[in-house]
Amino acid sequence: MTRMKCNDARTFMSQIAGKSVTIQVQQSDVNFLSTNGYLSAMPKGDYDQAAAEVANLTQMNDALQNEIVEERITRAALAKDERKTHSILFHLEGRDEKEAEVAKVESERGAVAREDADIVERDSRIKELIQKKSAIDRMVPYDGLYLSLTGLGVLTLNDLNVRNYRVSDSDFSDFIEERMETLGELHSIAERGSFQVSNLRTRVLDADFSQLWNVSIGLAKLRADQSQINQRFLLALSNLHHFDSTLDNKMMAAEIMTSLSANPSQSSIDNSDLQNLTKTLQSLDHDLRHHAKVPKQISTGVAALVMFGRRYDGTYPTDRFQEFSRMTRSYEAAAILSVMSDPTNQLPGKFQAFRSMFSLWGYQTSDDTELASAFLAISDLGPDDVRLKMSIIVTALKNYLEYPLVAAAILTSIPTLEANETLDLMEKAYSSLWSFATGLERSELVSLSVRMIHGIKNEIVEKLDPTAKITNTPVQFTHAPSGLFFGYYGPLIIAHSSYYSTFSGIGGYHPAHVHGSGGGFGG
Repeated sequence: MTRMKCNDARTFMSQIAGKSVTIQVQQSDVNFLSTNGYLSAMPKGDYDQAAAEVANLTQMNDALQNEIVEERITRAALAKDERKTHSILFHLEGRDEKEAEVAKVESERGAVAREDADIVERDSRIKELIQKKSAIDRMVPYDGLYLSLTGLGVLTLNDLNVRNYRVSDSDFSDFIEERMETLGELHSIAERGSFQVSNLRTRVLDADFSQLWNVSIGLAKLRADQSQINQRFLLALSNLHHFDSTLDNKMMAAEIMTSLSANPSQSSIDNSDLQNLTKTLQSLDHDLRHHAKVPKQISTGVAALVMFGRRYDGTYPTDRFQEFSRMTRSYEAAAILSVMSDPTNQLPGKFQAFRSMFSLWGYQTSDDTELASAFLAISDLGPDDVRLKMSIIVTALKNYLEYPLVAAAILTSIPTLEANETLDLMEKAYSSLWSFATGLERSELVSLSVRMIHGIKNEIVEKLDPTAKITNTPVQFTHAPSGLFFGYYGPLIIAHSSYYSTFSGIGGYHPAHVHGSGGGFGG
């Protein structure tokens, strides 16, 4: 254990990386960093010996190359003599001549074998010395030791640099504990998602791999037994087979129905409510299609989202949905806005303000701008709060997504993470996913990464300020959005077991979608 502060650890490790250490730290802190794999520490005597060993590396490599040339010459001579012993003329020679030729060949074979073994040994030694030279070249003298950062140290320094504005005064050991919990949770979500995919791909035969991964990440984030969640989802999906919407929308609705009963405090999930949920969804689907003119291809997904917004008095926000659907041609954006509790009726103004912001940025009105405006409107941030952060994230995501606006809005809406920290967390989610979701495109993995981290509750702060100091920072992944490539009439949103009044678990079903008509409104 160390009482070293994050800012001191960052400064010390940065100076080691820069090979110029001027800061003094406790020896116990150096021991902690070395023992836990962040630093490589070498006594001066060992360093001097290692430096002497690698001093002749160039000459050793030259000698190896010369031996390789000699071995090739010897091998060529051996091949020539072997051919001679198999020729017709060889059989015409006398006994003594034959024995001499055979003995010569055997001698040459032995020489080649010895040279080969020596080359392998020398090559192995040179590779070992190259690694040692690489290590000592990175080392810097400090208080009788020579220090360098390990691979883990480099990654940790990067995390410290990203989060320095937040954690500089925190204990380094607390930061490490939180970092490992975050990485562990991301890995766990990816692993549980892989479990869900393997179980669903033999049961939902019409879904492609990306669709399965999209819904599986959502199911993986539900805090209940994954086998029971899988069973509940399949039961919910089977209840929707007679609905007219696309498979994407049915899967989204089934995930929402699954989340409405996934309570981690229960030893088992009770599925007796699915029939009532199905009847409620059918009624809402009918009302939205006939009264709000929602197309049947997406009506089940939109109805499921409205069902997710059930009020305390048992009613559903269909009135608010119709109100917002008169403001926007995006039914998904209207649904996002309608389920948000808004007693002071601020949402319409916030929604319009974000639409105006995107218009000033040069974006034409489209599903992207409407959805992005909706996600930002239900956050605790206003246009003035997000302009810089949003622009940084959009610029970064353009490297991976053709249409990054919705994904950028989802990430920007995380209120207490600044832009670089948000992108860093998304990168960690990506790293956790790629080994499980082999076969997906990079853009699909980025979209899934957005889905993994959206909805995190990462702080307890007195005021929702993007630069507020965290008083307690365990990352709690509680709910999320977003998904993968789909065709025309794919659902663009998903709700996901947030159980918080802000409904921050609602997210983009597909924040990097392929548009049916150039990013405009689907009809």
